[in-house]
Amino acid sequence: MFKLTEGMTTVENEERIVYGIRYNDEYYIEDISADREKTEQMVEMFNRLELSPCHLHDVVEDMLE
Repeated sequence: MFKLTEGMTTVENEERIVYGIRYNDEYYIEDISADREKTEQMVEMFNRLELSPCHLHDVVEDMLE
């Protein structure tokens, strides 16, 4: 099951909260967006569609283009 992650990043000397997606410890992207709702929608969709975790990076990249 895909899960939402939360972390911190520094942009121009300012710390910001960023959200990512994790599937177990093998597949994850730590810094997808600062928009929690957008990232939560991705998590919900990936779980609903039963996305194969090996496609996580490609699908997220395509969605952010």
